[in-house]
Amino acid sequence: MRSSDSILKDLWDTWQRKGKVSAWFIAYLLSIIITAVVYWTGGTVTAYANLMYIPIAIMASTHGKWHGVIHGIISSLLIGPFMPLDRVLGISQKTINWIVRMLIYAVNAFVIGFFSDYYRHVYQERVKKEKEIAESKLAMIYSLVKLAESRDDSTGAHIERVAQICRLLATNLRKRKKYQDYIDADFIEKITQVSPLHDIGKVGIPDYILLKPGRLSEEEYEVMKEHTTIGAKTLQEVKEKFPNNRFLDMAIGITYFHHEKWDGTGYPFGLAEETIPLSARIMAIADVYDALRSKRVYKNAFSHAESVKIIQEESGKAFDPDIVEVFMDIHEEINEIYDRYSGNQERTLAHLGTGYLEGTGA
Repeated sequence: MRSSDSILKDLWDTWQRKGKVSAWFIAYLLSIIITAVVYWTGGTVTAYANLMYIPIAIMASTHGKWHGVIHGIISSLLIGPFMPLDRVLGISQKTINWIVRMLIYAVNAFVIGFFSDYYRHVYQERVKKEKEIAESKLAMIYSLVKLAESRDDSTGAHIERVAQICRLLATNLRKRKKYQDYIDADFIEKITQVSPLHDIGKVGIPDYILLKPGRLSEEEYEVMKEHTTIGAKTLQEVKEKFPNNRFLDMAIGITYFHHEKWDGTGYPFGLAEETIPLSARIMAIADVYDALRSKRVYKNAFSHAESVKIIQEESGKAFDPDIVEVFMDIHEEINEIYDRYSGNQERTLAHLGTGYLEGTGA
């Protein structure tokens, strides 16, 4: 999966490759045009000679100080020894005039290019640093996920599938006018990256509950439900060290609230409707769909058609009706994702509660 930093860097590289060629051509073309204008308007005695600063600035700012200096020297020669001071009166320039102009052009190009090179370097360092941060985020995610996977074999393919389902749901939900100002490429990228963390709190659940090969008792189910708060509090501790990190904000929201229900009957806080973060509402459908499709020790896997029917029936109850509508529009693509990331491998999952919506994906 690509980060916003890598996308930004690709755009920057593309601009450099194509933009530099265009800027080089435009700068030299302008210098030639300005030379003609200066000549036909009477020579360097007119103000038109000052227009030469424009192509010099273009070259220096896009190609750096040394290319700018070279362009400044060439431009000064174009309106230099062979350009009359006053064409009408037939007065030539003094040598000192065009030499001083050459020096001025060169110095201006060097200064503009120097600052251009400096800020370009600063920008590239920033992109490089942000890329390293993005990579460290991903490393953190999959390290934590692997920790959970080491205790629960159901985690591996499940996290891959829900990540891709979340991406697909968010991408299509974005097409709706209601969500266009909220869901952007950054949101889609983040929910794809952080969705694997939704059950990270399972690392704090005792093995005799997490790996129990059968239905959980009511008391055991209450302990299992604590995985949402365990996971979220763990991420909140990280958030305290990085208070401006929106990546962690979404991770915490999904981890805390992906078992909340639209009608307010979920856990851990009984939130309802849009008080549940959008990312968690998306995650809820992805998580339940995947759990319905998966085989458990006490039941066979539901078919795709059966799973779709259950989710549709829970619209306005467990799930956000808007997201269910999007789910229904793209359910065949979601089925393809499930098949692609499942293959023929069958997994035995620990049951997490009673009832298909209580037990799925907890």
